[in-house]
Amino acid sequence: MNNLFAPALFLTCSAALFIGCESATPVEAAGTPDNQTFYGSVIDTDGTMNGADMRAALDKSGRAEVRFEGEITATCAKKGCWMDVASGEDTVFVRFLDYGFFVPTEGAEGKRTVVQGEAFYDTLTVPMLKHYAEDAGKSQEEIDAITEPELRLAFTATGVMIED
Repeated sequence: MNNLFAPALFLTCSAALFIGCESATPVEAAGTPDNQTFYGSVIDTDGTMNGADMRAALDKSGRAEVRFEGEITATCAKKGCWMDVASGEDTVFVRFLDYGFFVPTEGAEGKRTVVQGEAFYDTLTVPMLKHYAEDAGKSQEEIDAITEPELRLAFTATGVMIED
């Protein structure tokens, strides 16, 4: 009877390995400029808003499906599972839908990005903030200085474009 389960086990393990190996792999997008790299879904880069526009959209319902642009100020140095994007006077904390894709762990800072997905406010706990500070390579002194939770403009992205 063990031989009956072997193919199913193999397929299950193969799928888990494939899903677990997602990385900062760009998505091919025919007809886009050579200086644009997409992660997650290929998105339209027109009709974007900035941080202030997002805040106005959030005032209406607390969550909003939007596309915004800004400059990448930091990415997770360990896995590429989050990034900070400066947009107008706001810095938006961006994570990726269901950890389905990641962005480069280095070299993205200072680059223009367009991000599509859901904007919302999120309270980051002290342990979360310390974890993200570790991911960003902050010093132990900087990590120890984190003592209060923080309400942030946050975003769950379904697609990201990074311009070279």
